[in-house]
Amino acid sequence: MKLPADVAHTLNQFFDEHLPLTGFMGLRLDHYDGQTLVLKAPLAPNINDKSTAFGGSLYNAAVMACWGFAYLKTQEAGIVCNQVVAEGHIKYLAPVRGDITAVCSSPGPDALQHFFDTFKAHGKASINLQATIACGGKDAVRFEGRYAILRCD
Repeated sequence: MKLPADVAHTLNQFFDEHLPLTGFMGLRLDHYDGQTLVLKAPLAPNINDKSTAFGGSLYNAAVMACWGFAYLKTQEAGIVCNQVVAEGHIKYLAPVRGDITAVCSSPGPDALQHFFDTFKAHGKASINLQATIACGGKDAVRFEGRYAILRCD
């Protein structure tokens, strides 16, 4: 099992190599400690006509916070797999008037263990993860998604 500090850098590297949209957004890993992942993006490249964060950018930041959490957890566990977003639901509660900060917290050790055990037994597994984006100290965006990992063939 690898430590969070040993795998955190791999997320920005993956973004740079495989997901050009994250580069256009300026989306980068800000913090990861194994329990919480925080991605940040500046408002300027993600602004809309109302001078707030564009809904599509907010969606992508939330999706990627959860995706990044699942990705780093598989890296820690030494699991080589393909990973996909299987489902996503978002609620826009308030405008985001500044930089975007998307936070995904661990669903807990039992959920993660079930995720890994299912993958080892069946070659595929899914997990539900949540992300929030706050503005002014209150949730402005709430996202929930289901992420699947599949054995590489």
